[in-house]
Amino acid sequence: MSIPLSTITSLRTTFNPFTHASRPCRLFLSLLRTPNTTPTSSPNHIDIKVKQLPRNSTQQPVMTVGFKGGKELTLEVGKRGLKIGDVVEEVSRVARFLEREASLKG
Repeated sequence: MSIPLSTITSLRTTFNPFTHASRPCRLFLSLLRTPNTTPTSSPNHIDIKVKQLPRNSTQQPVMTVGFKGGKELTLEVGKRGLKIGDVVEEVSRVARFLEREASLKG
């Protein structure tokens, strides 16, 4: 399943890179950081902000994905025990819904 990158405008994530619960955040970040989304001049530019917690932190990993139109999706990855497939599926579901909604409007 692919992620519709054209609908994503931003990603804010906070995680401890040394915990197993943060794996979906790290993998999703690697999926979004591509040569097409990194340069600010690119039409598919995604504003990515990462806050890495210290090794001994007990805070759960959290991701907030911003979409065109101002919609945001916050995923509490650690609290819900999500895996990378769950994260990709949820983000893709919201992106497809927003694409469908935009196509119906105009």
